[in-house]
Amino acid sequence: MNKIQLLACVAAIGVFTGCKEEPIIIPNPSLNISGRTVLVEEGTGVRCQNCPIGTQTLVALQQQYGAEKLIVVSLHAAANFSVPYSSSKYDFRSSEIQELANYIGPLEGFPTATINRRLLPNETSAFITPHTRWGGEVAQDLQQDASMAISIANTFDPVSRALNIKVDILPDQALGGELRLTVLITQDSIRDPQLNGSTLIPDYVHRHVARDVVSAPSGDVITDAFEAGSLITRNYTVTLPDGPTGFDEKHCSVVAFVHRGGNANKEVLQAAEKYVLK
Repeated sequence: MNKIQLLACVAAIGVFTGCKEEPIIIPNPSLNISGRTVLVEEGTGVRCQNCPIGTQTLVALQQQYGAEKLIVVSLHAAANFSVPYSSSKYDFRSSEIQELANYIGPLEGFPTATINRRLLPNETSAFITPHTRWGGEVAQDLQQDASMAISIANTFDPVSRALNIKVDILPDQALGGELRLTVLITQDSIRDPQLNGSTLIPDYVHRHVARDVVSAPSGDVITDAFEAGSLITRNYTVTLPDGPTGFDEKHCSVVAFVHRGGNANKEVLQAAEKYVLK
């Protein structure tokens, strides 16, 4: 939390006796740096027979740590595994989602996920398998110090379906190197076909589905200097699609995260999530 030094003067019986500096803490709950939040990006597809196991693992981890500490995004970018069925209502694929997944690294084996986009030793991609490794990596990252706080404020117009997004970033320390901001819209609780093992489930509940990339898929470069206590703000406006396969705002969230923009090092430093309607 930031401390602003104010001059506090003390007087006795109307006579000035001296003054001293006292730290005055200005509370800002939305930008309180209370610890590291971990971002997991899951590579998946409706024809991926083993991917539901990965989703179950991530749901269990969220229940263990809390959704405010563990944010999950499901990227339907698994090549032929992501092709919808003839009975599918939705097509979760998009060129932007695919570009984002490609930017992170090759998807090798399923289920697969990246934990804060860290490239682990002896790995060629930030996407890691098997799913039994994810819990340990999440626990490790949650122990890291937070270098910043991120706050999201959403304003949604149900008539025009315009969504205004304000992202505030408050560094807790000076940071160098190229840093980028990525902003996504996810939707939860979508019922549509999914292969699970050898069984096609017609009304499978799809979780944390990335529906749109609001920023550039590789993130928007932040040109502001990252200095402790220096507020950085970015604003975005997007129109949520309507109709049978449009976005259900009741189940939509905005996910925003700051990450490094290097070739090999794309690590996510902090993330935040906010419901569109809450």
